[in-house]
Amino acid sequence: MAWRQGHAVLPETADSTAKDVQSGGLEADNSRGMNDIALAALRTRITRVYPEQIRASLGALSEEQVWWRPNEKANSVGNLVLHLTGSLNHYLNRNLGHIPYDRDRAAEFAERREIPKAELLAHFDDMVANATRTLDAMPPETLDAPSPEPAMAAVILEDLLNIATHVATHTGQIVWITKMLQEGALDEVWMKTHRDGGAWKKREPGK
Repeated sequence: MAWRQGHAVLPETADSTAKDVQSGGLEADNSRGMNDIALAALRTRITRVYPEQIRASLGALSEEQVWWRPNEKANSVGNLVLHLTGSLNHYLNRNLGHIPYDRDRAAEFAERREIPKAELLAHFDDMVANATRTLDAMPPETLDAPSPEPAMAAVILEDLLNIATHVATHTGQIVWITKMLQEGALDEVWMKTHRDGGAWKKREPGK
């Protein structure tokens, strides 16, 4: 390789890597690599880390506490679990996974029947299983594709970021309510779920 005025000059017989640089192929490879990383990170948090925090919260609460609310305008843990189940079934599993779902958003917040924890969890886990299938089947290049909700996002990567931050927000609310109602519950749940769910880079032996 020669250099001219501070720039690399690629010879006619450059290998495929050099040709990729000239044609933009390396940039495309880098983009695919970043999409791989982003998709894996989002999948881990949406389908493992946050759901495990919610399961731990439900496990720590009594049937009555799941439906406790500080006032009639506030949401209970039960309502938040219903809301996340409906939201992800719609925006992730239906819009991106093409799994049929007919959502009633208002009912998620209006529910007052005190549905048993086992039933709540069954619907939630079914949603998470479909979310896992949806994200496992998603090629990384899909993240650059147009969003099915153009009024909300430009590309699918934005959809997934919106989904992840939405889940994180309500998961935090659920964890906080649980800690308030059950002193000492969920000790270090954030660290445990990130470590056990694969969201953290594994430590090398001896470090």
